[in-house]
Amino acid sequence: MTGEAGARTRAGLMRDLWGLGLRPGDVVMVHASLRAVGSVEGGPDAVVGALLDAIAPQGTLLAYVSWDRSPYEETLNSRTLTVQERDAWPAFDPATAGTYPGFGALNAFIVRHPDARRSDHPDASMAAIGPLAEGLVAGHAPGNAFGPGSPLDRFVAVGGRVLLLGAPLDAVTVLHYAEAVAAVPGKRRVTYAMPVLDADGRKVWVRAEDYDSNGILDQYAVPGQPDAVETVMRAYVAERPHRSGRVGDAPCRLFEAPDLVRFAVDRLERWHGTPGAGAG
Repeated sequence: MTGEAGARTRAGLMRDLWGLGLRPGDVVMVHASLRAVGSVEGGPDAVVGALLDAIAPQGTLLAYVSWDRSPYEETLNSRTLTVQERDAWPAFDPATAGTYPGFGALNAFIVRHPDARRSDHPDASMAAIGPLAEGLVAGHAPGNAFGPGSPLDRFVAVGGRVLLLGAPLDAVTVLHYAEAVAAVPGKRRVTYAMPVLDADGRKVWVRAEDYDSNGILDQYAVPGQPDAVETVMRAYVAERPHRSGRVGDAPCRLFEAPDLVRFAVDRLERWHGTPGAGAG
């Protein structure tokens, strides 16, 4: 359904989402391109509203929002900030921190929703809205961005679904969980530092070590070449059934997260490790 000047309506987007296969009660992780969706009456807030309407009343919406001031690159491995830079850098506060624009402008509107809950991991921050929101995002500490015990682990455990709302295949963040649990030798690890608030509200810098989500193996860290997420997703869409359609003007895909992770772990271990040895 369209409104004035051809703009899509919240109700029309909800019906499109139902047509794609979303259902009340779903736990869905969204990756979105607002530009691909097209003009919507009410703007991005209406898109968030349509997503929540489609899974209401018991559904939960999840998004990977990160942080626009994350010092990940500035502190990666041996990189350091000057004392002056460290002092001036703001501490991550889930209640007020911005979102990383590279993961989609819709994230900023998800975070500011009055019912949104946000995880405490600065760089891998997740935001969720719905009955399962707190349980999904709680206890997300530096050093465990995407592995066992992370929000992605819990998302898969509750049978979550992944929605690409005009977003590309390399946006499927849940496959970083598959990278973390796959039994593959030589997985790349990185160190980084993040400024967070301690129990007294003071800024402290915390150094952590984690798997390298920018290239889990050397061959997936070549600039201009597909990373592991995109490589696995290309194989998945070629071999496995999934739902596809349009929401607004956006080409969309809907995936079952547990099946995605099982497929990804199997493929990564077949290609690079020990088949059947991983979790999932």
